[in-house]
Amino acid sequence: MLQIIDQLNQRLQADLRLINHKSLNNTFVGYSQLFQQSIFVKQFVKKQAYFTEKNVTNQLNDRVLTGFPLNDSFILVLKDWSPKDIKQPINSKLAFEMGVVLGDFHLKVQPFPGIKVVKNQFDNYLAEINTFRESSYKQRLKELVNKFLPYKNEIQSELSAHSNYVLHGDVGIRNYKYMFGKLMLIDFEKARLGPVYQDFIKLFYQDFAMDDKLIQAFLKGYSTKNSDYQLSELTRQYLIFTTAIGIFNYTEKIEDIAFRNIGEKMLETIEKE
Repeated sequence: MLQIIDQLNQRLQADLRLINHKSLNNTFVGYSQLFQQSIFVKQFVKKQAYFTEKNVTNQLNDRVLTGFPLNDSFILVLKDWSPKDIKQPINSKLAFEMGVVLGDFHLKVQPFPGIKVVKNQFDNYLAEINTFRESSYKQRLKELVNKFLPYKNEIQSELSAHSNYVLHGDVGIRNYKYMFGKLMLIDFEKARLGPVYQDFIKLFYQDFAMDDKLIQAFLKGYSTKNSDYQLSELTRQYLIFTTAIGIFNYTEKIEDIAFRNIGEKMLETIEKE
């Protein structure tokens, strides 16, 4: 890590320090003599994540200063806008505002060449489940597959018809920040084409704890920008199922018991239906 920081400091004429947080990527902040301002630097392991974050950010604002490969990683340099966390408890007013911000994101960000598009979802997710270690959720996932397989064609047809928007890909309270006194979204590396409902799921389970008042307030705010989010109950359950798989895939790499428990709650919801 010290070697990376030294290389970045030399190239950017900076005094960067590492920001500690749970992620597969590293982030740094500090002042750059090269750009004559404070900068925020993200080191990506995957080129696709770097490419996606850069493209989405360029559509939304002028934060991107430069980007380049470094060793076996990819570096994105942004203006440091000093994002501030949401510290107040989530209430209906804040949930409404969060819905407005996400709706605006879905309308503003347009598909671009090279954006990730999920195809052959059923086959890919089956293969992903088989890579998991034996666990409390692996067998449950295998059993739940049988709930959706008979309706594979109908679900994929509905998803294809509603996958016209660029999703944020990781919507949660930690990716909403105040910048310049305005609520905004950050971290776009997981953006992809898909049905907008998929962007709601982790937020509803993790940060809203399935509180119906917060969910309805969020959807009311979202609808002021975009009303195209309705899906059939079966397809919504399938998206919850695939979101849980994504959570388990992450927690197999980075230990996060609380996040893994959110995935387990998602499975419980589907099993009860």
